Amino acid sequence: MNLKDNNSSFILITGSGGFIGKNLKEYLKDKHNILTPRSFELDLTDENAVREYFAQKNIDFIIHCATQGGIRGTQDKSTVLDDNLAMVNNLLKYKKEKSRVILFGSGAMYDKSRNLHKVKEDEIGKFIPKDLYGKSKMQIAEIIKNRPEVLMLNIFACYGKGEKNTRFPSFAIDCLLKNQTIEINQNCIFDYLFSEDMLKIVHYFIENKPKNNIINITPSKSISLYEIAKIVSNGRVNIKIKNPVMNNEYTGDNSLLLNEIKDFEFTPIEEGLKKLYLYKKENA
Repeated sequence: MNLKDNNSSFILITGSGGFIGKNLKEYLKDKHNILTPRSFELDLTDENAVREYFAQKNIDFIIHCATQGGIRGTQDKSTVLDDNLAMVNNLLKYKKEKSRVILFGSGAMYDKSRNLHKVKEDEIGKFIPKDLYGKSKMQIAEIIKNRPEVLMLNIFACYGKGEKNTRFPSFAIDCLLKNQTIEINQNCIFDYLFSEDMLKIVHYFIENKPKNNIINITPSKSISLYEIAKIVSNGRVNIKIKNPVMNNEYTGDNSLLLNEIKDFEFTPIEEGLKKLYLYKKENA
């Protein structure tokens, strides 16, 4: 599929101001005709605005990155659940019948208040998330599970160029660049997907229809925050863990992904962190 071949057809990327959306915008801009309205240009929670936008544009594919909530250390607003459901429902209501959609789930949909060790997609709904963000992602999975034209890709953690400086890989690198101790509030094991791998996965599913429509996109190798800090530091700065008790694990099973994309090679964490370090050093 190449919408560059048809000047009147577009891929709509929502949430292009965020980390995932911004990377996808940059990656796809030379491959496809894309539309990237920001929230101040198109309010996806406004049904009339979405209806009018789709009436004016010839949209053949949607990549929905826009979302509310889910920021670590910040309590979700009371509107997060309603807003996230409204955005998805409005997009599904006014898109063309056969238009395909990729949207993003989260490890939070499995209820991150418990230990998540390589959780599988069939566990969605067995535990109700305590937070509104996780609950919204779980309910969206329910909405789309019987819609073969919609694909939900579940990210547990993603790092790379353009991430917020508060995200741990960037935070650790910034500490190194400032010659400061890397402080970890509480150690935890994550599945950190490199952004370049995320882009390759999304592009694969633009070009190929999946056999499953809810898929965890996690690397095969999990890693702790302390291990990331050790790789980044390489002995050059100290590492301090404030709370000695391990936090809940946050990892997902990637069997369905590897069944879809045979022999997919994930970027080793050492290589990804080196690329992020060089990018941040050059743009400091």
